[in-house]
Amino acid sequence: MKRRTLFALPVVLAAGRALAQGAYPTKPIHIVVTVSAGGSIDTIARSIGEALSQKTGQPVINENKPGANGNIAAAAVARAPADGYTLMVTGGSTLNLNPFLYKELPFDPVKSFAPVSLTARTNFILVVNPKLGVDTVEAFVALAKAKPKTLNYGSAGSGSLIQIATELFNTVAGVETNHVPYKGLAPAVNDLLAGQIDFMFDSATTMSHIQAGRLKALAVIGPNRLPALPQIETLAEHGIKGVEVASGWHGMFAPAGTPADVVSQLNAALQPILASADIKQRIVALGAEPAACTPDELARILATDLERLGPIVKRTGASLD
Repeated sequence: MKRRTLFALPVVLAAGRALAQGAYPTKPIHIVVTVSAGGSIDTIARSIGEALSQKTGQPVINENKPGANGNIAAAAVARAPADGYTLMVTGGSTLNLNPFLYKELPFDPVKSFAPVSLTARTNFILVVNPKLGVDTVEAFVALAKAKPKTLNYGSAGSGSLIQIATELFNTVAGVETNHVPYKGLAPAVNDLLAGQIDFMFDSATTMSHIQAGRLKALAVIGPNRLPALPQIETLAEHGIKGVEVASGWHGMFAPAGTPADVVSQLNAALQPILASADIKQRIVALGAEPAACTPDELARILATDLERLGPIVKRTGASLD
């Protein structure tokens, strides 16, 4: 499945808003998105694309290349010319989990890309079906300990960051629960609503159900509270520390070898976009958190993730091969 969206300004405005006249950009920019149309990663990428078009005076074309947990899109961007006209927006799991889930990758998570900036952070919500009869994290943990290996949780699939986050929670909290993998978050949420599974960690798909009282939010994994649910405490506030390492992020990358001045120009263009009230509001409405950083900071975030998440993935035995 492939979907394209074209953002462009009238020609009369382009010259006045070009980011770097006669240098970069001088033609359309392609943003390859690692997931299908819809959802937070894609929606945020499109919002950024529209604003970047206005900032640069050049069309920005968003193209969805879903599949293999982002590997298809990442491989395409890794092979693209390193000229700043092909970029990737992805969730962190494509680069920080896939190296441990696949025996071989068609790219190197570090060497194949030039980091540009974070575009958002995610903060998983621990949600339960109200019929479970627990109102606090402490009560949930007590129930799980009293009935080991009886509570079932859903995820977007084997090896997904949600599975890794849940297994890390199980380890830190000292409980044993059963993993039920789904082909995406939507069917998992449907079964949670129906009581077919008992709980899950969700990035934002359940937000409307939480607000309507159909599901109950017990905590977020952190490291901070979620702007859309400020009353819900972090797991660390409940004494369950260390799970926040599995919080997620979205980021923009260019192919390795992209000139440093082009990466710097892209980063400089993104900073005010990501700081704008409109974009922040859109990101918060999706249950994510506004975020931005320098290219060096994103490189450090990725390196830290690879160091910390590898042992967790190995401990779960998750594999996508």
